[in-house]
Amino acid sequence: MIKTGNIFKKLFLSYSLIIFLSFVLFGLVFIYLFHINLYEEYEETYTHHYNQVKNHLELQSLYGWNNEETAASLESALNQKGFSIIVYNSDGAPIYVPDDTVTAVNGIDAELIRAAVAGNMVSEGTRIDGSLSYLIASPLTVSMTDESFTMAMIFYDLDHEYRQMVFMILITFTITIAFAGVILWFISRKITAPLRDMNNIAMKYAKGDFTHTVNVASNDEIGQLGQTFNYMADELNSLEQMRKDFIANVSHDLRSPLTSIKGFLVALLDGTIPDKKRDHYYLLMKDETERVIKLVNDTLDMTQLESGKIKLEQENYNLQRQLQRIVVKLEPQLTKKNIELEIISDDKDIYVFADPARIEQALINLLQNAIQFSAGKAKVTIFLEKNKDEASIRIEDTGKGIAQEELALIWERFYKADRSRTDKAGTGIGLSIVKSIMDLHGVPIHVESQLGKGTTFSFTLPLGKNKDD
Repeated sequence: MIKTGNIFKKLFLSYSLIIFLSFVLFGLVFIYLFHINLYEEYEETYTHHYNQVKNHLELQSLYGWNNEETAASLESALNQKGFSIIVYNSDGAPIYVPDDTVTAVNGIDAELIRAAVAGNMVSEGTRIDGSLSYLIASPLTVSMTDESFTMAMIFYDLDHEYRQMVFMILITFTITIAFAGVILWFISRKITAPLRDMNNIAMKYAKGDFTHTVNVASNDEIGQLGQTFNYMADELNSLEQMRKDFIANVSHDLRSPLTSIKGFLVALLDGTIPDKKRDHYYLLMKDETERVIKLVNDTLDMTQLESGKIKLEQENYNLQRQLQRIVVKLEPQLTKKNIELEIISDDKDIYVFADPARIEQALINLLQNAIQFSAGKAKVTIFLEKNKDEASIRIEDTGKGIAQEELALIWERFYKADRSRTDKAGTGIGLSIVKSIMDLHGVPIHVESQLGKGTTFSFTLPLGKNKDD
């Protein structure tokens, strides 16, 4: 492959080089075959005239012609266009020579004639008077006479034959290369056009503009690359939009509590808040601070989960005891909203094989979500069941529920159903964390909900062994 910085030039020059080398090979093979075929034709011509000359010499012996009469008889046979015939006697001296080849006769290599007189068949290219010629000579046996002869045939001006042949090859080569070059130019431009578009669009992607797509006009590898390129653009555009939404949501959720804290501090410093209400505003500042801390922690957890930096540390543990500890941790929130939380299990102890810290984080997020969207004096129920080699966990609440069209969106970061009524405690990241934790464990999580009737989250975990067994 030709090395160049431009794929169009690389394709065009590579194809052109292949065609050029192919024609060079074709020319060499053609010249070789032409050479073989030309000499075969010369030998056939020699055989034909050999028999004619032989017949004339036999007539000389039969009718007793003298040398002048024989020369007159042979004149038409000896003088031919493009070649000449010379007859030698047994001493190698020319006895019948065409009138216009005297100089040529003197230029013939005597060694070749002596070899033919000695009884050998001579067929060889030679130069006579500086011109490339082809000589065929052999003994000429004539019946009815004891005299021996040698016939030589000289084909002149082979240079002209080869020049003409090479000229025709070059003309054909030039026309073909010119035609093929034009075709290759347009084909190479057409093949590389999508690649040039991709390069230009990629430069725009590098600057953050993901609105452009590649025009895919084929189903070949380049067309598939274009489709992949467009898919990449959609994904990058989605990621860019997610990034913008992430920044906007984090900024909004951080600004609100920080603005509140700042307002309370200013009011406390300038004495606007009476002393008897200061404890109340200190508690509000504490709640807002905890809200900021929770948002930051949830964001860090989400980032680590999505980047794959968190590795599961799975072990066998008692899921029922874990739930009981979680209920104790959530008791202040349950008491504040007067919500009843009940665990219903078909077994006293259920052991699972999972990462206890991550499963606890997921369960707390699910339960906090149920508490957040449940009205006062509501009930949240946790169902535990054993199914063959799995433990089934189902969390049901009787809260406001989620619309069907929003169920697929609840796993997205910062998504909040019914933003106007969402409690300030929510960050919109909790369910995203739950989904990521379940994905790490390789188990799906399902959600069912009806507006005004509540929501149910369910998932399964592989059963584990009792550590005491």
